[in-house]
Formats: sequence, structure tokens, C-alpha cells
Amino acid sequence: MADRLNIYWNEHLVGQLWVDKKSDFVFQYDPGWIESNGAIPLSVRLPFQKEPFSDASARIFFANLLPEGDVRQAIAVLHQISPGNSFKLLEILGGECAGAITLIPEGAKPGMGGSYIPLSWEELDTMIDQMPQHPLLTAKGDLRLSLAGAQHKLPVFVKGRELYLPKGSFASSHILKPQIERFKNTVENEAFCMKLAKECGLPVAGSAIWKEGKHAVLLVERYDRQAGEGTPIRLHQEDFCQALGFSYERKYESEGGPKLRDCFALLDAKSSQPIVDKKNLLNWVIFNYLIGNCDAHAKNISLLITREGFRLAPFYDLLSTMVYERLAKELAMRVGGEANLGNLMKKHWERLADEAGVGFKAVFAYGQEMAKKLPSAAKRLSMEFIQQHGTQWVIEGIGRHITKYSGKLLKASTL
Repeated sequence: MADRLNIYWNEHLVGQLWVDKKSDFVFQYDPGWIESNGAIPLSVRLPFQKEPFSDASARIFFANLLPEGDVRQAIAVLHQISPGNSFKLLEILGGECAGAITLIPEGAKPGMGGSYIPLSWEELDTMIDQMPQHPLLTAKGDLRLSLAGAQHKLPVFVKGRELYLPKGSFASSHILKPQIERFKNTVENEAFCMKLAKECGLPVAGSAIWKEGKHAVLLVERYDRQAGEGTPIRLHQEDFCQALGFSYERKYESEGGPKLRDCFALLDAKSSQPIVDKKNLLNWVIFNYLIGNCDAHAKNISLLITREGFRLAPFYDLLSTMVYERLAKELAMRVGGEANLGNLMKKHWERLADEAGVGFKAVFAYGQEMAKKLPSAAKRLSMEFIQQHGTQWVIEGIGRHITKYSGKLLKASTL
């Protein structure tokens, strides 16, 4: 195992990460990065300083770059390491991460070269068939790819209708997501909800269903990548667990994780356009309520970090969990102190307004606008969507939830 990992932003050395004798993470910025023109801090919780950061700050940011749950467990088994050995996992996977950074073992050079390896649909079908024992991230053993979250997914580069895997310094352009094995039609569910969100004016990542082989997959455009000459340019970002100082193991409020109040306070403190970003976050909360998404936790919202400051990133991972009977009905982050989606009343929306630091009239105005717009949008889009992709049961199930909860919200906001 490498003693240290060098953190690079393209070819620029940002700093070093290592583990001390107590197995604690330590991170220190390189002086050259701090002094360079236009340098950007890696995290809200890692502001520029010459002294090293202790485990409390360093581990939160870097361990949150890694996959979770069964994906993490399977990768650890394949490499014969402990699932809790985050440093070793970063050494194995940290070539293409969320945001702009790359982690490279000390002594290795951040190769300016790279390549795109063609990925045929036959190969992809085989890779999906071999899940979950062989996660997509490690299906090609010599690539170093990492995406946070508990779902199987894969960073890819898309050109026309062809897929490629990024190697070396080359960046991906999209995230490929197959169906979740235990729940039917999650690809179609997420694609439909993302389309609805865009229709309602929410800033969302672009997405599309592709089915060239036997498996349908969702391709989501990476908002932390920008088109460049030849290869995409990496943009930096961090999720709200990283920014608020919570481990991926505490992403739910019921586990002591972030609250909506914390998220709005973060935007107040750090966003360069807090009024716009807070309105978008409020609409995200309302939209998730209306579609029945109980899994809207703090790792599903992020900040983009640029020279101009911090901004709320486009939304992603939007799908209706309420259409699956076996999934929890408790909200990942409570609304006005209430965890049960079906129990939300006017008083809870008023408390949310207080937590967000906005007037309750504004919250009700946003709610009324979306509750009036979303049912008709869902009805109109569902006919086209079912014709293209089938999956009538899941699309109609989402539609029924939207109709029911839009009525509840309109009633609550006019009492």
C-alpha cells in the first residue's frame, strides 16, 4: 500500500493525503497550490491553510468520494482488503472521482496522456450480468474509477452512440446507471422523474435511456464536467455531507445526519447567490414530496466550487421510492420536523419556511405553483414516455402519487 497519495487538479499538485500511526487521515495543501493564481479549496471544510488537517476534516471529504454498501463490500472482497480501509480503496479507485481531483500514489506521475477504451454493448451486457459480485467500477481491472453512492454505476465517455471507458488523465462525460436488481424499472423511474423536474423548471442534469443491448441503462450527463477540446474539463464539486462534515454512514437524518435546516444554512453562509439557490432547494424539497422520493438525503445534493465561489449544483438521483412497497416511507430529511411523507400538514411547511429562513408565503407560493403544474405535466409526458419505453405500471404509479399529493399540498397551502 502506498504511504501517501498525491492529490492532483489536472497536472497541478494540490496536496498530499496520508494515514498516521493511529490510522487517522491527514491532509495538507501543497504551498505551491495555495499560492497559485486562481487556486480553489477542495471543500468548505478544507479552507486554505499551511498546517495539516486532522482526521476529523480530512476523512470526511476523501472517504465520501468512495462507493458505499454492497458495492464497496464487493470491491473490497475482490481486492482482499477490509471494506473499512478507505485509504487503500482511494489508492485503488481514485483516478476518476466526483469533482476535479485525481488521487495518485506518491512517486507516480499524473500522466498527461490517457486514452478512451471502447466499451461495446456486448461487453456492457456481460458486466451487468456479473453484478453484484463484480461491480461495474472494477469490471476492467486496470482502470481507477470511483463514484460515491450505494448503487452500481460507471463513469463513461459518450461520443455519438458509442461508449468509452476513461483511462489515465482522460475524464468521463456521463454516468451510466443500470437497473437496480431488487427494484423493477428504476432506470425508467429516474428518467421520467428527471424529465418532470426539468419540465417544472428545476436545474437538473440531462439524462436519457439507452438500450442498444439487452439491458436498458440511464445515461446522466455529468454537471462536474464541461466540454473541452478532445476531452471534458473537470469541474470541482462536493456533496452536502462533505460540506457539512458528515460521514457517508450518516447521510440520513434518522442516523444523526444532516437536516434541511443545515442545508439552507450552508447556502446562506457559502453560496454566491443564496436567494436563487435557496429557492431551488425549496423547490427540490417540494418536488421530492410530490413524486414520493423518500431517499432525498444530503449526498444527493452538491455544491459546485469555482473561482467565482460556491453554487448549488444541478439536481440528480431523482426517482419515486413510494412506488416500491418494500422501500422505507420515512423521509431522508424531515420536513418541518415530520418524517412521514403522508403526515405533512400546513404547520410542517411553515416550520420548513422558518428552517430555510424564508417567509412561509413564499414556500406556499412555490408549492402551489408546482402542485398546479406537475400533474398536467406528468399526464402529458407519461403517454409519450410509455409509448417509447413501456413500463406502464411505474409511470402510472408515479402519476397517481403526484395527483394525490398535489391535492394535499394545495389544500394545506390554502387553509
